[in-house]
Amino acid sequence: PRAATERVDGSMGLALSRAPAAPGFRKGVWYDAQGCVDRSVYDDLREGAHPHRPLSRRVLLAEAPHPGFDGFWEDDLVMVFVPDKPCAAEHLLVVPKDTELRNVHALTPEHLALLAHMRAVAQRHLRDRARRGDSPASRDCRLELSYHVPPFNSIDHLHLHAFALPFDTIARRVKYLPHTPWCVTHDRLVAKLRAVEAAGRGARGKLR
Repeated sequence: PRAATERVDGSMGLALSRAPAAPGFRKGVWYDAQGCVDRSVYDDLREGAHPHRPLSRRVLLAEAPHPGFDGFWEDDLVMVFVPDKPCAAEHLLVVPKDTELRNVHALTPEHLALLAHMRAVAQRHLRDRARRGDSPASRDCRLELSYHVPPFNSIDHLHLHAFALPFDTIARRVKYLPHTPWCVTHDRLVAKLRAVEAAGRGARGKLR
């Protein structure tokens, strides 16, 4: 096993639990000798290997004091947690456990059910956290769900950014600005995939 380190990968600022081994490590994902996905930094976090988030401190996501670094939730399909550098009043990542889903370009209409589940999970947990007395989320609990579009994604393991507004700074608002070349909303992504499905095409629903 690689020794634990406190390196940081990409603009999201996720601390790595082990040293990247080039060329088998790219954008937060380890690849085996055949070039297949082995695991990602999100798998490390889930298993408690993150250097600042040991399993001994883990609590239910809704119970974690703001900003919620010690909170975690999972089911059979996804995991949910706060990124190392949250950008809004409440900021969660909803990550499918399927590491083969590297980014939005890997999605097809067959993933619409998964995306619907990710949306429902994100909304539920954002509202639970926004109801906490220590949450700076707006009283009307305005939510926003989005994905970064390659090559602007920091980790090559698909993840939904889920926000309860407001954003912390203007720069962070711009980083997740909807309808830009670098960021697509959840609803727009789903609409694109539904259009592919309606057209009867088997091609992947790439965003243009």
